[in-house]
Amino acid sequence: MRLHSLIAGTLAAASLLAGNVAHAQQSACLTEEELNSVITFTLPVAMESVMKACQPSLSPSGWFATKGPSLVQSYAARKQSAWPSARGALMKLGKGDEKMGQMVSRLPDSALQPFAEGIVGQIVADGVKPDQCVAIERAVRLLSPLPPENTAELISFVIVMAEKPKPGAAPAKSKLPICAAKS
Repeated sequence: MRLHSLIAGTLAAASLLAGNVAHAQQSACLTEEELNSVITFTLPVAMESVMKACQPSLSPSGWFATKGPSLVQSYAARKQSAWPSARGALMKLGKGDEKMGQMVSRLPDSALQPFAEGIVGQIVADGVKPDQCVAIERAVRLLSPLPPENTAELISFVIVMAEKPKPGAAPAKSKLPICAAKS
């Protein structure tokens, strides 16, 4: 499971909260800051889903089993502060279906947040293959000393850099609707 593919799938599914993904990706893009807020909001549920999916493939005394829950807690501490921007980013992506977008925009956060988390959790769980669990656990262990805000920002940075066209090359058709960086 590539991180880029996971985040792309997460954003696509989350944008279903507010309408048509294909149209939304053509008409809206996320700034790096908006992407970062979506990642910050979804990181705790994504981590929990990875740990649950990998539990049968990893040692019960391994890093995920012993240190993972406290890492999820540290990520969760920033989740609520990221929600307003993450919600705005998801609504921005969902502008393709006006009727659905209006309906979803009227939902209270108490209904919308668990729905978004459920979608993200399922996408992540479905994307994890048992033979990837050792590598995922190692990557998370290596990232774990970083403060949660740095982890989310690093993931955003990697995604933006992966989406950036090479000099002289035509921009590739992106799976992620990332706005072009301002010069």
